[in-house]
Amino acid sequence: MKVKDLLNELTETEHYKNFKSQNPESFFAAAFFILDVETKTEKIQLDFFLPNQNKIASFEHPWNEAQIHDDEIKPMQPQSTEIKIDIDDLESICKKTIKENESAIVPTKIIAILRDNQWNLTCMDNALGIVRIKIDATSSEQADFSKGSLMDFMGIKKN
Repeated sequence: MKVKDLLNELTETEHYKNFKSQNPESFFAAAFFILDVETKTEKIQLDFFLPNQNKIASFEHPWNEAQIHDDEIKPMQPQSTEIKIDIDDLESICKKTIKENESAIVPTKIIAILRDNQWNLTCMDNALGIVRIKIDATSSEQADFSKGSLMDFMGIKKN
């Protein structure tokens, strides 16, 4: 599965064509995925920035009508679909990066956000372990790696 293919599939739908006719200035700005490694299922969302409103419109797969979020956000940049690392590569990249950084986590879920040509990956295991990885989607260079637990991620403090 590739981001470019998903975007092409979406742009062929009536939902997208209606959205684009009402929001001609909108552009593809981000993608959000939840990959369940154990069940081999995924949740897919493609986000479009509406520069006239400073809002995001999201399409979820299977492609439905866009949901325009109420919150105003900072301006976003168009997201390229010409990337070296694509959705199909995420599981193997996560496992390789985790091993290289000597972490014991075996990811069962991967939350992946593609924005500003960077993958922000959060890998979780069944023991509430978490690894966060940032990778440049165009060069495939690792930008950041950190590990912790779900409790750390949620900001829960131990007494």
